[in-house]
Amino acid sequence: MSGLLHPATGDASDRVASTTALSAAGLRATHLLVDHPPPILDDPLALRLLDPAVGRTIRDHPDRSGTPAARTLRAEVVVRSGYAEDRLADAVRSGVGQLVILGAGLDTFAYRQPAWAAKLHIIEVDHAASQRDKQARLRRAGIAPPKNVSYASADLESDALPPRLAAAGMDAGRPAFLACLGVLIYLSEAAADAIVAMAANLPAGSEFVFTFSRPDGSTAGAPVPGSPAARVAAVGEPWRTRFEPDVLARRLRAAGFRSVSLLSAADLTERYLRERTDGLRMPARVVIADAMV
Repeated sequence: MSGLLHPATGDASDRVASTTALSAAGLRATHLLVDHPPPILDDPLALRLLDPAVGRTIRDHPDRSGTPAARTLRAEVVVRSGYAEDRLADAVRSGVGQLVILGAGLDTFAYRQPAWAAKLHIIEVDHAASQRDKQARLRRAGIAPPKNVSYASADLESDALPPRLAAAGMDAGRPAFLACLGVLIYLSEAAADAIVAMAANLPAGSEFVFTFSRPDGSTAGAPVPGSPAARVAAVGEPWRTRFEPDVLARRLRAAGFRSVSLLSAADLTERYLRERTDGLRMPARVVIADAMV
């Protein structure tokens, strides 16, 4: 699962599909094409959703995907989705029957879902422009949405999520698994807090897996030219909100989560990258939070 959201700027009619969602899909596709097996995330559909030239570029210019910066960004995207899907599988075995993907972007889990996910109700949440773009890409690729998928159009910066989820068929009385990957950094702190509060109010047995970034040198002043922060700012999707892990953990517990786990870059490296020989590295600023209701 990996979705990035276009920021809440301008009138709704002016909004366009997320550029960073395209980038995330490209990184998932690159992982299968250039990194060593076995894949951390086996996503053969990501490339099919992209323009044909993307695959040719990846194959013809391996030098671009082999830099330390490219490997780090790619590791971030595939590890966070791999972790979320691993936790989702455990949740389904425990009886959870609903999956909500906040900022779904070009996430493909629903369209390559394993047999164990067949009884899930999957709700993809994103801005309408990004959803229209994704559905057009699915049609061009000949990928039919499965019957257990529905869509909730919402601006995560400004819209109240419970009524949007209810309209998409979410049962507020049943536990759910929420994934919010690579999204909170693009939102205001108030919007991030609203998502946390919504998740904490779900029924017992629900789980909320999300990524956040801790403050680092890129938070002081203007982004360094050429840095990831500068690149996303240049396409109109600037990084906005960071959290200190200890502070966020206290806020999650205060919100009502009964257990909170924070996985650092070192934790994720040990779990997913330790034996790999392709140079994938997790960025130190990224942390995965796993909170249980």
